[in-house]
Amino acid sequence: MPGQDAEAVRRLRAAGALIIGKTNMPAGNQDVQADNPVFGPTLNPWNTARTSGGSAGGGAVATAAGLTAFDFGSEIGGSTRIPAHFNGLYGHKATWRSIPLIGHVPGGPGVGRWGEIDLACAGAQVREARDLVPILHATVGPPERDGGFSYTLAPPRASELGGFRVAVWPEDPSCPVDHDVVTAMDDALNALKAAGAKVELRPSGLPGDMATSHDIFLRLLFGAFTYDRSGLTAASNTALLARLSQHPRGEALYALRGTFQSHYSWLQADVARHELRQRWTEFFRDFDVLLMPVTPTAAPPHHNKPIDRFGRRIQVDGRSRPYWDQVKWSAIANVAGSPATTVPVRTGRDGLPVGLQVMGPSGGDLTTIKFAELLGRELEGYQPPPAFR
Repeated sequence: MPGQDAEAVRRLRAAGALIIGKTNMPAGNQDVQADNPVFGPTLNPWNTARTSGGSAGGGAVATAAGLTAFDFGSEIGGSTRIPAHFNGLYGHKATWRSIPLIGHVPGGPGVGRWGEIDLACAGAQVREARDLVPILHATVGPPERDGGFSYTLAPPRASELGGFRVAVWPEDPSCPVDHDVVTAMDDALNALKAAGAKVELRPSGLPGDMATSHDIFLRLLFGAFTYDRSGLTAASNTALLARLSQHPRGEALYALRGTFQSHYSWLQADVARHELRQRWTEFFRDFDVLLMPVTPTAAPPHHNKPIDRFGRRIQVDGRSRPYWDQVKWSAIANVAGSPATTVPVRTGRDGLPVGLQVMGPSGGDLTTIKFAELLGRELEGYQPPPAFR
């Protein structure tokens, strides 16, 4: 039990929030499902054979089922947006460094509580997009140690759906999406065109490509996790070595190299990150938001091996794809440091929620939230899971 609140939790209390408790998550906050050896898996309320997503899967289920008003957490590669998508919620990743993560998980026990892990951002999951606004107003702002520095969220760039300039990134060969996601994108495009929004598919000015962006993300991600090695247990190390022996050039090798990379290697990735951030800043001079998938599919089945993180697979329209494809679309906003908000769009073929995400310029949190709110009104938006109606 912590001896004091994390800074963001302290701010929520000061604004009048009643903190109910903590919800289930993966060990070390490092999975796309909320499963661990202590409490087991969190079940998706739409279909208990499917995952709730992660890392904030427990909070997503509690919010979707109406057990709490909202879930507040963090993410480093989709930990709020992915569970929101899997459970039919609006999920938001705040602009990088706009909300202090002092005292927040990760790191693990014994890791300095005054630090803030690189790449990580605060996030929240709600049933109505507009509920994200007071959460941000309560928590955005520098820590006291930063002195006179201030941070003000920019107002929404438009107040009606037809007033937005929308770039659309519907698919990418390095991370294919399934039929349900394609159909959700079609629904969203039809709604935007009907509203009179300016829409451009695959604009030529998109900064870089997904493969390049994701390579930068992985180097920064493993570098961020290097500081807290509490998750490197005997069981996890054994699973990693087993996967490494099976696939000597696979994901496990990349993770091992990233975890023990040199400081110079990390600095190279950091420089590339900031170059990419500048290009996104220039991109959002011509567009207000970017619409794209959250993950390749709706919620997949439970993996059931929480310690074994590499060599997993998912099915995308019957084709086997790497399990960690699930973070590729979300990681684009993490590298850019931009805000991003998920929108529940429709119910898929298996009766599961399917969402999309909207990314905006740094500091433009209120723009992505407003866009998500307006688009959600034209689509299914939040629907209670069948057992909670």
